[in-house]
Amino acid sequence: MKKDDTVIQRMSELLRSGAVMLDLACPICSAPLFRLRSGEIVCPTHGAVRVVKTDSEAIEVQSQAVLDKLEAVATSRISNITEALHRVDSESGEEELLDQLERWLEVLERVRRLKLATTKGGKSG
Repeated sequence: MKKDDTVIQRMSELLRSGAVMLDLACPICSAPLFRLRSGEIVCPTHGAVRVVKTDSEAIEVQSQAVLDKLEAVATSRISNITEALHRVDSESGEEELLDQLERWLEVLERVRRLKLATTKGGKSG
């Protein structure tokens, strides 16, 4: 099933469960947002979302989404390199993989520090 089909299916499930489609769009993917019976606002792609009222709030949400994606990429690359280390049969290949691993670990650490800093900044301001 394609991604679009999955989103459409999820939208129809939300409507069948009593959710109301709103005239608001997800700040991350622009899909229509839905209000559940509980009052929670959700995106059919991302689940619970924060409704933004200003451009700066939208930028903050988009930035967080980019950091989340980058964290997922870094984690995936680290996992792939770890698997490759189990299969490597030369010291030079191992050194190259360890260099890559070190770079991706640095990326992951920086992303997590940025996420923490933006979360702290958002709570205090």
